[in-house]
Amino acid sequence: MLFAFSRDGAVPGHKYWRTLNANRVPVYSVVLAAVVAALLTAPALVKVDINGAPVPVAFFAVVTIGVVGLYVAFSIPIYLRWRAGDSFVPGNWTLGAKYKWMCLVAVAEIVITSIIALLPTSSLGVPWNNGFAMKYVNYTIIVVPIALILLWIWWHVSVKKWFTGPKTTIDVPAQATGSATQPPVVT
Repeated sequence: MLFAFSRDGAVPGHKYWRTLNANRVPVYSVVLAAVVAALLTAPALVKVDINGAPVPVAFFAVVTIGVVGLYVAFSIPIYLRWRAGDSFVPGNWTLGAKYKWMCLVAVAEIVITSIIALLPTSSLGVPWNNGFAMKYVNYTIIVVPIALILLWIWWHVSVKKWFTGPKTTIDVPAQATGSATQPPVVT
């Protein structure tokens, strides 16, 4: 994903991350992704036992960071579709008027499940409880909001001034894709 977003110029340092080696592999993107993954999973090196049983707190956090990240990514176009209302030009597949309630239900479900995913997995991960220690904390509550805040700041400070969307790398004939204003007729 880092390489794909870099091709569109959508991430800081995009010229570096989109560089391919002789085997057409985006080595720098792969290395950065591996370093970030290692940093996110480093807390797994700390032994966590609750009542003598090992608990994979870091694993839970890494999984929920991925899930919440995907859910937030899913919710953005769903919300924007709902907000566009009848001015949205649907493609071949459409929910028809059902989008009005389905989009709201989908976004509500994403918000609720994301909040649940941010909660501690153990009472020992709650700061005001006895026995609290950072090794018990579901650090999704730290990583996701910080990432969202940084992305929001970057959007308002820089990106919205120059980013126009994905860059087309393949020319597709207009008749193959249909028109943006009128979907192709299916027979």
